[in-house]
Amino acid sequence: MRKILVTLLATALTACATAPSYEGARQSDFSQANYDATDKLMSSIVSVPIDKNTPILVATMVNIDSLTQSSRFGRLVSEQLATRLTQLGYHVVEMKMRSDVYVREGTGELLLSRDVQKLTKNYNAQLVLVGNYAVANDYTYLTLKAVTAADNRVVSAVNYLQPVTGNNRALLTAQ
Repeated sequence: MRKILVTLLATALTACATAPSYEGARQSDFSQANYDATDKLMSSIVSVPIDKNTPILVATMVNIDSLTQSSRFGRLVSEQLATRLTQLGYHVVEMKMRSDVYVREGTGELLLSRDVQKLTKNYNAQLVLVGNYAVANDYTYLTLKAVTAADNRVVSAVNYLQPVTGNNRALLTAQ
């Protein structure tokens, strides 16, 4: 009897140790790099007070060689930035639901400089997150900036990398 109990206990412990965790969604290196960049961006804002209850706008990351173009890569990065801000408790405006934002099909929510003042006023936004990316052989280089809505002042900026993997290459080439 004791031998059976020990065997059952050992089997149960082994099953617990190898069972997948369902506490949260599986996190990829891609997502983690975007989340880390968002964390760093927001934690380095010291020149202006940030109120978690005042809206933040997140624009689509654009190709540095053509600021009116993006890709699935740029749109996905922006979605993940907005996701992370939401997880951190910030009030993020869902840009795809707005009719007064310049949305180019296959590109994303582009905040043109002439429209930023109007948009931020309409939504009482305190910050706008903007960014761009440049593709090289082995890495995609990303720049993310937090810009104050009141005076278009950059109050925080982060540069980071994403490796050009097969998945990222597919995201970069697809519109």
